[in-house]
Amino acid sequence: MAIRPDARRRFFAGTLACAAAVALRGHDAFAQAPRGGTIRLVVGFAPGGASDRVARVLAPELARLAGSAAIVENVPGANGARAIARVSSSEPDGDTLLFASSAIAHPDNAAGASALRPVIVTSTTPMVLVVRASMPVHDAREFARYLSTRSGTTYGSAGVGNATHLCAAELVERLGVEATHIPYNGSTPALGDLMGGHIDFLTMGVTPGLSQQAAVRMLAVSTRSRSRLPGLDGLPTIAETIAPDFDYSLWQAVYAPSRVPDAVVGKLNAQFREILSLESVRAALADAGAEIVSGSPEVAERIHRAESERFRRRMPR
Repeated sequence: MAIRPDARRRFFAGTLACAAAVALRGHDAFAQAPRGGTIRLVVGFAPGGASDRVARVLAPELARLAGSAAIVENVPGANGARAIARVSSSEPDGDTLLFASSAIAHPDNAAGASALRPVIVTSTTPMVLVVRASMPVHDAREFARYLSTRSGTTYGSAGVGNATHLCAAELVERLGVEATHIPYNGSTPALGDLMGGHIDFLTMGVTPGLSQQAAVRMLAVSTRSRSRLPGLDGLPTIAETIAPDFDYSLWQAVYAPSRVPDAVVGKLNAQFREILSLESVRAALADAGAEIVSGSPEVAERIHRAESERFRRRMPR
């Protein structure tokens, strides 16, 4: 299963516009970065999502430690499969790394993931149940009653089989209601359509500034315990309101091509652990909606395997 949420509860409230600006600056850096010796953190989803935000916090510190440019490259599509293929086919020199979400453990990504090796799990992020503001509900219980009396309800996700998909799908199943899944190439475009009223709800990783958005309404967090993230204070859990024992979260991790030597993986792990030990990085990740995990490549491998098993158990029927 995913990393338990009990020890990861410090998060951030900012603005979606700020997140978008960071993403655009990252694209500019990619266009201007020198080609030789550049470290690439390849993200399998659109800019602005949880993995993208965390990667953009870590990249400058990685560049400092490595003494070379480090950039974030977004390769969205197929629940991260395009990014997995991009990295697995790269040179095994440790310069091209996958900055993955827990979607890498999905069974559909198993073949591609077998050509990669985990370096470190960096962080974890809770998900929130979010509805369009025009939906006449103000808490999770009203949401459940509303869905029980409506047909044609739609929900979005960051992709088919993504944790954001499975979280919402399990909630729909637990409530005994019907809703149509609309997949996107990341949570950011899904949130855009929710704000535009094109879908009804979604479960997604915490996004800076979400609580300030008038076009949507947050109803509950997906983790077993309440979050202490500013902006989520007082927000109840899905488990305590409408689905007992409900517990979902996202994690982010670094992977290298499987042919990268052990010594290089060890050096990368040490660099990321040093980065994650910095108080400035801890604060910046909290601002980005994530809490540090860290650990060895072996720990990352165990987390990956546990998440794969969780996906197999909870694939929607």
